[in-house]
Amino acid sequence: MLQCFLFDTNHKVFTMRSNMLFVPALMLFSFSSVADVPLTQADILGTWQIDKESLQSDGSKSRSLNSTWIFKADGTMEGISQDSDAHARTETLRASLNYSIEDGKLVKQAAPGRSKMETCTAIEKENDKMVLKCQAIYFFMSKK
Repeated sequence: MLQCFLFDTNHKVFTMRSNMLFVPALMLFSFSSVADVPLTQADILGTWQIDKESLQSDGSKSRSLNSTWIFKADGTMEGISQDSDAHARTETLRASLNYSIEDGKLVKQAAPGRSKMETCTAIEKENDKMVLKCQAIYFFMSKK
């Protein structure tokens, strides 16, 4: 329990207020302990297979994808998705987007033909494996 000589620390209101301040501070420190991995253009150049995407950082409740992102040195990336659904309108979807690396993060077009950009952060990067967080989605990727 906190002790203070200026205030009556045994008072219930003081104890409750100190607990109300302690819990958010603890949460802040626990969330900030997850360090981002700074990216360089050399880190991402080439072809990356998206193994799965998930709303969870641990990859649980994920969905498998048959997609690749190809990062080129000219600041463009090509996304290629192949759909195995027999009822799909098209078997292969291809899109070209602009990207850059700013402050160690991937900044890419949110959709083809739109000026809106989204920032993606590398949560993990080890050799040919990487986990990118783009808004609320985690992409688990392998370099080809």
